[in-house]
Amino acid sequence: MRQQEGALTDVVEELEKAAGDTEGGEVEVGHLIDALDHRGYGPALAILPLVELSPLGGIPGFPTLLALTLALITVRLLMGYEHFSAPDWLRRRRLNSDRVIKSMEWLRPVSLRIDAKLHQRLSRFAGPAGRRVACVVILLLLLTVPPLELIPFATSGPMIVIAIFGMGLLFCDGLLMLIGFVGAALAIGGGIWALVSSGGSST
Repeated sequence: MRQQEGALTDVVEELEKAAGDTEGGEVEVGHLIDALDHRGYGPALAILPLVELSPLGGIPGFPTLLALTLALITVRLLMGYEHFSAPDWLRRRRLNSDRVIKSMEWLRPVSLRIDAKLHQRLSRFAGPAGRRVACVVILLLLLTVPPLELIPFATSGPMIVIAIFGMGLLFCDGLLMLIGFVGAALAIGGGIWALVSSGGSST
């Protein structure tokens, strides 16, 4: 889909710019959300989950904060709202600007490769019905993140699947949407297994 060429890379650059425009070495979550708002839901759901794989993902509590942000965005999409929204207490949360910038630098080559590969196909699976089902599945995936944060690297699975859904929506790529549904089943099943195994090994 030619009009989406460079879409993810543009979002990465905007987030990097938003983090660099702040003072005091910190950036508010609300400032980053605002930088994404005019881009729409697809870019937000594609890029934000991938941030969990970057250096920011290693900060204790960050995956849960990210999951909450994504849940609010997903609920807005499911309800048909045009713009994002987040409560003030979440918007006021601060992140280290340098960490955000380094994470965006880490994501840029990834976004360039994705932009070069994806395009519109099987678009009926990325239509309104597919979008609604994907929103419900994304919310289920996000519910697994807080408990999985106790297990190293376990939150990466759900976040990767959510990013796949976001890219499917952004590029109107029905094949990616179908891959997302399969990946969601595997991620949820794997998350339950990891939690059960972790609980069993700690007794």
